Amino acid sequence: MRGKKTKYCCRVFFEELSESDQVIKEKGMTTIITPTCARCNRLFGVGEVEEVEKRGNISRIKINDLTNALNIYTNKQYMTTNIAEKRDFIAFSGILHAREGPGKFGVLAEEMAVVEENTRNNWVLTTAKRTVERIEKLLKRSFEWQSPSIAEDTTKKDAFMKAQQHYEIYDDQLDELAKMAITAVKVVWQNHRKTTGEMIVEILKNTKCMEQDKLIKELMNRGLEEAWVEEVINELIEGGRCYTPEAGVLEVVEG
Repeated sequence: MRGKKTKYCCRVFFEELSESDQVIKEKGMTTIITPTCARCNRLFGVGEVEEVEKRGNISRIKINDLTNALNIYTNKQYMTTNIAEKRDFIAFSGILHAREGPGKFGVLAEEMAVVEENTRNNWVLTTAKRTVERIEKLLKRSFEWQSPSIAEDTTKKDAFMKAQQHYEIYDDQLDELAKMAITAVKVVWQNHRKTTGEMIVEILKNTKCMEQDKLIKELMNRGLEEAWVEEVINELIEGGRCYTPEAGVLEVVEG
């Protein structure tokens, strides 16, 4: 999904998308306006596969981004060749299709690829940041559309006002959407902390003991930040899973 220029794709959590029911037509395309005023006709997302179903030449893939599930459809079999029934993570971009009723959406995938869990985590963090930024602008009533594609006969101000009226946007609703984003981030960090801790313990079991600076450097080479590794090491020591037999050296607690 890299190496070529793609059309603008919005990033929104699937839960927010499921609450969206304002659909407008622009230049022959269907655009969905979400409760935080993201404007989507193409979607970029990453999630964990929950289900794969083949219907003739069409495959339906249900994925979850930690907030909700979304169905992705493709008629390109090569896209699904390496996707297992469950537990894979995939990144996709495609055209967002809306049907009657709130949350009745599917994505016709234009691009799709199996990715590492870390890619999903980064997508969650970035999407949460953008969601909170939109919410902050709504709270300040100083919103500007994030997409340049505005219908020729509609001003930005008119379109924004229509979205506010449609969703009857109140601060408490925005607070709930902010909590959704924060909860997704918390899940990512909790899983990341657990995975990092298990990685440290496994390294120490294989080496018996190791200089802390060397351990940190090894984990940094795997893409982890120094401050984060130090924090997890301190938690392992406080939790009794590791100890320091001498200054600057770590050893795992056996048993």
